Amino acid sequence: MLLIVAMIGCSHAVSNRNDSVENKDNNAPSNAPNSAVKKAAEDITLRGDFKRSFEIHELEANGTLYYVSDPKQLLMAASEKMGQRHYSKFFTTCVVGMVGSEGGYGPTSKYQNQITVHDLCV
Repeated sequence: MLLIVAMIGCSHAVSNRNDSVENKDNNAPSNAPNSAVKKAAEDITLRGDFKRSFEIHELEANGTLYYVSDPKQLLMAASEKMGQRHYSKFFTTCVVGMVGSEGGYGPTSKYQNQITVHDLCV
């Protein structure tokens, strides 16, 4: 009996699809601006305290807390030069990067702001 219930739960049922939903932006002329497309953001410079620990990768600058995306690992290299070889990091730094739109960033979505680091500054 248990085997039958398990087989029913794993059946190849059709997924819940809603084909009637219409993307209104597809009806716009090709030269019309798309409201969902964000304008190109400019890089900004922020000086603040960088902290990394379990599920924390943040920069506090000017009273605002940013989730840090560091694809080039520039902050990790800087911490190594300072002798911070453990996983947890904390130091004051200056970064150049692009700030994303407001939203839930980080592993727990607790950050409303994000900066993607492109360079370090003095």
